[in-house]
Amino acid sequence: MRHRTINVEYNQLDPLLRSTKEFKRGDVNDESGFSPFPGNINQLLFQMEGYSKILERTQGIMPDFVNPKYKDESKTVFKKPTRLECMMQDFPTVMEVGETAGFTQIGPELCFSPVKNSVPDGVNLQAKGTPAGTAATGEADQYAAARIMLRSIGCTVEDADEVSYNGIKVVPGPSIVIKSKVACCPGELKELFPSPEKIKISSRSTLVVGGTGVTIESLDLDGTLVVNKNGKKITKMTVKNDGWVKVPVEDHDDEKIRMRGFVIEKKGGKSIGSDDSDDCFSANDCIGGCIIA
Repeated sequence: MRHRTINVEYNQLDPLLRSTKEFKRGDVNDESGFSPFPGNINQLLFQMEGYSKILERTQGIMPDFVNPKYKDESKTVFKKPTRLECMMQDFPTVMEVGETAGFTQIGPELCFSPVKNSVPDGVNLQAKGTPAGTAATGEADQYAAARIMLRSIGCTVEDADEVSYNGIKVVPGPSIVIKSKVACCPGELKELFPSPEKIKISSRSTLVVGGTGVTIESLDLDGTLVVNKNGKKITKMTVKNDGWVKVPVEDHDDEKIRMRGFVIEKKGGKSIGSDDSDDCFSANDCIGGCIIA
C-alpha cells in the first residue's frame, strides 16, 4: 500500500470521515475544543530542483475536480456556476515513489489569524467557540504572538485581562511590536534581547522597537517605550509611565476604528528617537490611532 502526505479539501474531508466508524459524525471538535484534524493555510514550500523535474514530466497538468456550491440543502439549484478546478496543494498527487512531501504543524496563534469577518459575525462565531476573525482579534493575536516568542527565549511578559470591544473578546496586551527590519524571525530576538532573564514587561505595557541594531540588555517596563534610534543599547533601564491605553468605542466616523472597536489614547510614554533625544510623551499627545508593525 502506498502512503501519501497530502491536504484533503474541506468538501471532501467531511464525507470521507462520515464513511468511517470512528468519525461518523464528521469533522467535529473533540474534548480539546478543536478539530483533531489540522487545518491547512496553503503556505507551500517547494524544493526547486525536484519541482522543476516534476513539471517537466507532467507538463504542469494537474488532476481537476468540481466543487459545486448549492443554494440550499436540497442541492437542486446551484448558488453560482460550477467549474473545473485544480489546486496547488494537490501537487503530491503527481509525485512518484521516492519523491516526498511533508508538513510542519504549529499553533494558529503563531501562524493564522485572518481579518475577514464583520463584528456581528465575529460575535456569533466566538459564541460557537470559533475564532472571530475580526480586526480586533487579528491585531490582538499579532501582539500575542510577540509575547509568546519573547517568553520562549526567557523574557518575563505578563498577560492583560480579557476585555470586550463591541462584543469581541480579546486579550489586548501588552502590545509588543518588533518591526521586521529589527527581527524578522524568532531566532533574531536573542540578538535584540541577549539577556532575556533581565527583561520584564507588565500587562498594561506597549513596546515598539523600530531602530535597527538595537540591543535591550536589561529592561523593566510598566507603560510605553518606543525605540527608533539605530544602534541604541539599553542597559538597566526602568520605564514607568501612564502609557498608551485602548479605550473602547461603540461608534466612530473612521471605519477602521469601528472595525477595531477601540481608540488608542497616548497618555504618556518614553521615546528614544532617531536622533540623540530621549522624549517623554505627555497627555497633550493623546490621539486615537493604530500601532502598525
